[in-house]
Amino acid sequence: MGNINQSSNLYKINDIFYSIQAEGFLSGTSAIFIRFSNCNLRCDFCDTEFLSGIDMNISEILNNIENFQSKFIIFTGGEPLLQDTTELAKILSDKGYKLAVETNGMFKPQHDYFDWITVSPKNDKIKIDECNEVKCVIGIDEIPDSHGIKANHYYISPKNPTHNEDIGTESANFFDTNVAKYCYEYVKKHTKWKLTLQTNKIIGTL
Repeated sequence: MGNINQSSNLYKINDIFYSIQAEGFLSGTSAIFIRFSNCNLRCDFCDTEFLSGIDMNISEILNNIENFQSKFIIFTGGEPLLQDTTELAKILSDKGYKLAVETNGMFKPQHDYFDWITVSPKNDKIKIDECNEVKCVIGIDEIPDSHGIKANHYYISPKNPTHNEDIGTESANFFDTNVAKYCYEYVKKHTKWKLTLQTNKIIGTL
């Protein structure tokens, strides 16, 4: 890949921040989050503003993460696999970072540098047939559908209504206990699934 500073690759990045993985198998793990801008979907329950962002090269991304303590990075979005992250992922991996990606599963990764893949399917147009964990976001009276994806872990996460009707805008830290209770009872009856809660919304952090 040559000199990092000579790379012409630019990535549209919405945010880079240091936090704790809030859900799924790796819940409670400190992590650097690289949030990529844009998504091919416009889910009306999305809790993240992903439309804005700036173009960043690899050096700029590295400068933003160098002072964080964790060596675990999560590519999230939006939909991170809309962008070809091959060069960025290789350099991060070469520097000793472990990499995870959170995706809707409609695009296959273009490289093998991800150590952990989480698929949160929203429809049946799934291109990823195997991953580490599936996370289905469901509301009351809804049923999770893994769309035949083979995974080590299957989670359901309560769907929380947003505070803003504009798709893709931030919903704040709203947590609906009634939806969580429905998911709780569902898991008791369907033991393939595990319940995961968004810890950040429960305790009110990023």
